Amino acid sequence: MLDSFNPLGGLGLLMDMFVNVTFGGIGVGLIGYLLYLMLAAFIGSLMVGRAPELFGKPLETREMRWISLAILAQPLSVLGLSALAVSFPGLAGISNPGYHGLSQVLYEYTSAFANNGSGFEGLADATPWWNLSCVVALALGRFLPMLVPLAVAGWLAGKRTAPQGRGSLDLESGACVGLTAGVIVIVNLLGFLPVLVLGPIAEQLSLAG
Repeated sequence: MLDSFNPLGGLGLLMDMFVNVTFGGIGVGLIGYLLYLMLAAFIGSLMVGRAPELFGKPLETREMRWISLAILAQPLSVLGLSALAVSFPGLAGISNPGYHGLSQVLYEYTSAFANNGSGFEGLADATPWWNLSCVVALALGRFLPMLVPLAVAGWLAGKRTAPQGRGSLDLESGACVGLTAGVIVIVNLLGFLPVLVLGPIAEQLSLAG
């Protein structure tokens, strides 16, 4: 069914899984949101000239290194595996060569990483390559977003609470909400806009022409 979506419909499905911060459903949306919140708190604190902190606890190099790794794991794994799949003729098993074929491959790995379980069923994905490579994406998408926030929480719990000041970032403020939303949009656009242009956006433009 999903393979019959128009290109922009498929783009919407992909963006939902790229962002992956909608909590209340199946997957790790709330955990993904917490990662972006910590990144936004780090950036926001630096923007006002204050040492980065979250809930009064300092965010230091160790925490940000792992938070960045957890956030970058999605574009690195999804784009890397997609590039490998389309680089070797016959490996991907796409049923629609061209723009839509790239969307099929991209969707498969994105769905695996986001623990979504759906796919563009025009893709011949019952092969050893797909089974093994999707396991890699699934394992990274499941365990990194779970283990990294737990580790960061443990590190923060062992630190002394800094006193609140005028420069402290209020997590309930509109500025924090806007900053977090901006970080989510910018990170995902920087990571995935090029491949979306080559896939669903180019397919939509070709249909319009």
